[in-house]
Amino acid sequence: MKEPVISVIVPVYNVEGYLKQCLDSILNQTFPNIEIICVNDGSTDNSRQILEEYKQKDSRIIIVDKENGGLSSARNAGMKVARGEFYSYIDSDDWVEPDMLEKLYNSMVTLNTDIAICAVHQFDETAQKIDDSNPYYTLGYFDKSFDNRAFSYQDVKPFLMDVCVMAWNKLYRRSLVEECNAWYPDGLIFEDGPFFFTIFFKTKRVSIVRDFLYYYRVNRKNSIIQKAGKKFLNVIDVTEIMFNKIKDLPDFDDIRYVFFRKKVEDFIYRFEHLNPKYKSAFAIKLKKESSLVNTEIFPPQMVHGKFKYNYFLFENLKTGNAVFYELQKMKLKFMYKTMEFMYKEAGVYTLKIKQHILKFKKRPELLDIYYYNDRIYVRILKKIKFDFAFEFSKLEKFNEDD
Repeated sequence: MKEPVISVIVPVYNVEGYLKQCLDSILNQTFPNIEIICVNDGSTDNSRQILEEYKQKDSRIIIVDKENGGLSSARNAGMKVARGEFYSYIDSDDWVEPDMLEKLYNSMVTLNTDIAICAVHQFDETAQKIDDSNPYYTLGYFDKSFDNRAFSYQDVKPFLMDVCVMAWNKLYRRSLVEECNAWYPDGLIFEDGPFFFTIFFKTKRVSIVRDFLYYYRVNRKNSIIQKAGKKFLNVIDVTEIMFNKIKDLPDFDDIRYVFFRKKVEDFIYRFEHLNPKYKSAFAIKLKKESSLVNTEIFPPQMVHGKFKYNYFLFENLKTGNAVFYELQKMKLKFMYKTMEFMYKEAGVYTLKIKQHILKFKKRPELLDIYYYNDRIYVRILKKIKFDFAFEFSKLEKFNEDD
């Protein structure tokens, strides 16, 4: 039997309502020389039967059965039996475009890269619509200078922590994964970051494909993220794993405050969505186990000067008093939210500053603006001279006699 070029690893756990769409999208790939390793992670619904049904149709499907151990454990199990020269990871409740693997593979071969990354559609399961507003998934942080070339982490240091770390919109060269001894951290959720950065910091050759080739399903009922249970505390554990990789880099001083900003945002986001009964435990674990509280590594005067809003929330989070945190957040939101950002019109940015509204054309090659955690983020991608011309509507003059 011919050795596959790409090993597609699909963790499967109780996804009977979505699995067929996922498998169909993989089997219909325009790049045919693949193996599809479906790791049944102890499913208790009809997922295992669906896998068997599809295996009978296509010999490229390989089923690996194991006891339930989580997403990391399932991906690791798939890697152990994979034979391909490249690894692809596709989650079983998502789906992909027919040419995803072909385009990623061609990018890697043409540019001789070790990782290729594509843009992602977020599909909201509840609203049943696609959301492309988040530059994290759309590759919006990469300007045109990154097109059709290889780059390394040194080239993206200004937005290093905004590079999408998710496993599933990438193709990895197997030899580099093995050289880095990269595995997903067993037993933890939010597992993608440690795996990605282990490899990303090692290679000097990464490429992007701007096409939207992956559909990431969000707001799915009964998903781990939707439950927001005790596992959410894992965000602190995986952040420590990532920090231990970053602190040994020769340019750590150039990266640490970017790291602080992004990880504090992650902590705040997870804390706010966490089941209330675990919030005190989250804050206590943060204070005891996170390197972000180390004032020698992250001097308060520096982080306060750079990220005032996040700094205050982080300090209140560390008190361990979830109620106090929420009160402080309300106060800060009132202080900082003088501006709202709305994606209501295609091709137009709409900003509300107090009672004034300003609209201007979206120019993604020049300016990236997005609204997150009640703040407006503006990133100038290309320096140009702006010539503003404001046009005000004429006020209608009323006749006093009317």
